[in-house]
Amino acid sequence: MKKLILGISLVVLFVAGCSNDSTDGGKDSSKKENVDVTIWATNINVPVLEKAAELYKEDHPEFNLNVEEMNNDDIRSKMTAGLQSAGQGLPDGALLVDDGITGYVTNFSDTFANITELGFDEHEDQFPQYKMDSVSYEGDMYAIPFDAGPVGVFYRADLFEEAGVNAEDIKTWNDYFEAGEKIKEVTGANMLSFDSNDSTVYTILMSQQGKGYFEQDGTSNMDSEVSIETASVFSEMAERDIIFRAPGWNAWVASLVDSQTATAITGAWLIGTLEQQVPDQSGNWAVMPLPSFEGSDSRSANQGGSSFSIFESSDNKEELYDFLVFFATSTEVQELAMEGGLFPSYLPVYESDLFAEPVEYFNNEPVWEFFAEEMTKIPSVFYTEHDSLGRDEAVKVQAEVLEGTDPEQSVSDANGRIENRIN
Repeated sequence: MKKLILGISLVVLFVAGCSNDSTDGGKDSSKKENVDVTIWATNINVPVLEKAAELYKEDHPEFNLNVEEMNNDDIRSKMTAGLQSAGQGLPDGALLVDDGITGYVTNFSDTFANITELGFDEHEDQFPQYKMDSVSYEGDMYAIPFDAGPVGVFYRADLFEEAGVNAEDIKTWNDYFEAGEKIKEVTGANMLSFDSNDSTVYTILMSQQGKGYFEQDGTSNMDSEVSIETASVFSEMAERDIIFRAPGWNAWVASLVDSQTATAITGAWLIGTLEQQVPDQSGNWAVMPLPSFEGSDSRSANQGGSSFSIFESSDNKEELYDFLVFFATSTEVQELAMEGGLFPSYLPVYESDLFAEPVEYFNNEPVWEFFAEEMTKIPSVFYTEHDSLGRDEAVKVQAEVLEGTDPEQSVSDANGRIENRIN
């Protein structure tokens, strides 16, 4: 009898031991001698990923990361080919621009790992709601949040002072227009310069009002009241002759260098661009919130940002997930990202001393702190697979209203073209 009991005990202990090994859902990467994963990412992200992998390997020596560097257009092109061929040729994961993720997942949800099911919901309160919404589809997350693009109005403090304009007095878009006229009259600089080949500013002003180019049911927002208000901003500045059209990125940066504009409306990443490409203007720049639209208190918006998706075809899905959770929720890693010119969306990192430090270029003001405070104020925007059509039409609307077309007519025509292309 004693032998029988001993035998049963050993069996129970063996089964229990096997059970304990599997309770982590396969996430214990130490079970594999080598874990080799590949991620597609753009150039600015490569050194941060590689440094994070070095830190991660200290506790996970079997983990090996290969980052394939390519631009966003190449990622989109190769992604599309891989998705259309049932996942063939896709890496383990990819860093994708937020406004394209929902479109991919809508059509190929089985190709993307469900991040919520992998357990990321326990980290949701560590990221701003708008960021979580941007990577979600039908209630589940399909990407791990990374960088963001909180928007500000970068302005030339020296030109404002010369014209007798106080930035703190600019609360509404009408205040902004009136200040622009004073600045143009005194300094000759336009109030706003923008890339006329791109829809960046139009998209920002839509985002400020909590709208993307489409609703969740597929309805176009191009002829909505929000879009009319946005188009009217361009129209009003054209009538007052305070807006400068720069045909492309290089021309836009040149307009900043040549003092052709008093403000630039864009994401926090412009901090690095100004420091690197316009060093002679150190001490002359500052940042303020967006002016508000009539009847709205919102003065915040987002431009860009990216997140990490994992593909179901990966043999190391759980192991890559563990690494990316470490990447996204490590204060040390996110500080490295910030030092590399990226703006993190991980809320706890905003307590870092880096955000409170004065920035010499901006007259020793803590501009990173300003953008950190913006992150929880940004409205959520729904992205769709058809957003590229909306952005294309926004560029046309900008051009038309600057030439005198009535904003309501212009957005109505654009909406008709969108419906024709979709249907």
